[in-house]
Amino acid sequence: MTPYTPLHLDWAGCLNARDLGGLPLTGGGTVRERVLVRSESPSYLTDDGVAAAGAYGLSRIIDLRRPEELVEWPSRLADGPAYLHLPVQAPGDPEEGPWVHLYQGMLDRHPELFARAVGAVADAPEGPVLVHCAAGKDRTGLVVALALTLAGADVDALADDYEVTNARLAPRYELRAAGAGDDRPAERKVPPTRHVILGALEHLSARHGGVEAYLTGGGLTPGHVRALRARLVGQG
Repeated sequence: MTPYTPLHLDWAGCLNARDLGGLPLTGGGTVRERVLVRSESPSYLTDDGVAAAGAYGLSRIIDLRRPEELVEWPSRLADGPAYLHLPVQAPGDPEEGPWVHLYQGMLDRHPELFARAVGAVADAPEGPVLVHCAAGKDRTGLVVALALTLAGADVDALADDYEVTNARLAPRYELRAAGAGDDRPAERKVPPTRHVILGALEHLSARHGGVEAYLTGGGLTPGHVRALRARLVGQG
């Protein structure tokens, strides 16, 4: 497998912004650079960070958060036509249990919302697409994993990238734990490991016939699939 080191993006205020270019594909090759970017909420960006993100030439910004999160933590990149608010949860959806159960429940409830988000990556104008949620870990991790799997990404490299978030966000979580603001359930104070995202993909294979079948069942078209592969790896 081609060695892979995620490209950290120095967007001041954000700890977890990275370009997924260079991520290995099954059978050889890599994901193209400057096509798919992931991060935590741009609400963390400083003025310098906003300028750096703008200079990266983002063609689309996909915000996966719930509406109430936008009110509490407004995105600093929400002005302009590149921004899309495409939550993958509905109001009132539960936030249940351990990480594996949380991910499976999110996927099972809303294939149409995940298909919409992946479709927005596929049909974006030319240029880097940013996908983000609050931490850039769970909802972002799922949407990015779905897109990368459709493009033929190596599953071990995909899982390696998923785990990078734990190290990137460790300073922020340490500050939260030292204060009085960490109200997460006990089972979710332990950072999720690679088995969580791999378990989500295995769940889709077992229950929905795989990632492509799951997404097309949610409304993703064959044209979207071709466009996504062309975008990420240069082939339809």
